[in-house]
Amino acid sequence: MRLSRSSGQPHFIQLKVLECGYQSAFLVSNLIINALSKVKLSSRPPLWLQIYTHCLYNTLMQNTHRFWLILCFILLLSLLTPKTGTALPSPTMTILTPGDGSVVTAPIHVSAEVQPGMDDLIRLTLTDQNNNVIARQLLRIEADNQSPIQFETWLSYEIPKESTQALLTLATQDTYHRPETLRSALLTLKSSGEAVIQSHQTEDQWLTITYPEPLDIISGEQFLVSGTVTPLTENPIFFELITDSGGVVGSSQLAVPAVGEPFDFEMPLSYAFITSNRDVRLVIRQTIDTYATNVILDSLPLTLTP
Repeated sequence: MRLSRSSGQPHFIQLKVLECGYQSAFLVSNLIINALSKVKLSSRPPLWLQIYTHCLYNTLMQNTHRFWLILCFILLLSLLTPKTGTALPSPTMTILTPGDGSVVTAPIHVSAEVQPGMDDLIRLTLTDQNNNVIARQLLRIEADNQSPIQFETWLSYEIPKESTQALLTLATQDTYHRPETLRSALLTLKSSGEAVIQSHQTEDQWLTITYPEPLDIISGEQFLVSGTVTPLTENPIFFELITDSGGVVGSSQLAVPAVGEPFDFEMPLSYAFITSNRDVRLVIRQTIDTYATNVILDSLPLTLTP
């Protein structure tokens, strides 16, 4: 409550009822009387102020019960709200076509829903099982980084035989050239013939991190990474802390109990060589043996302190 007075005008009482949380009417009335005692008024408050106080008392008595009911309801909702995990803040990426298992001919029509990385670039790579690059493209996407867009392109290739197995990957990087996100599709490349395109199968988020959250400040040289993951291959899942200069200051591996089966995890991750606050990216990825490369990857930004 605050009193202000001006020459020749009544005393205006500014009641911040919301700020005091609708305390009882009796308490508010006492506050008015106490405030009035601190200013030089006549021995008895004027009639308009008595009427105002009386009306205020009646109004608060009617509204106090309603206010507390609403407040209790809001608190109950906050307690009942489940604590859900946070999807990683990597750029959204979904390969729409070709899907896994597609048989394609050159050129490959690639369509995807992506949110460009911090450098506004999308990297497409086609590799064979010997890890040889068959084709690649680097595309600049002019878009709002806050919302995903759909794009399409044609990827040409040449192979020395009738058909071969290949892995198509789409990837983004941040401004320090650290990996942000990666998605892939296993394909059969043919030099001629008819293409058989498989559409993208809707799937749940492969990875949900409950801790840490994006942009968290981590200290103590070790912290727990917790969440839920659905492995795509039998290979372990790698967790790496990569600095803005590209150095790896911490890494760990999570064993896979069963492919395609989601499971909860809580894993300690240690780091070293941090002498001051450092911008790092926590990269979570999984590889595929037949191509000796990443098959899926996500990441989130953190700050590490000594």
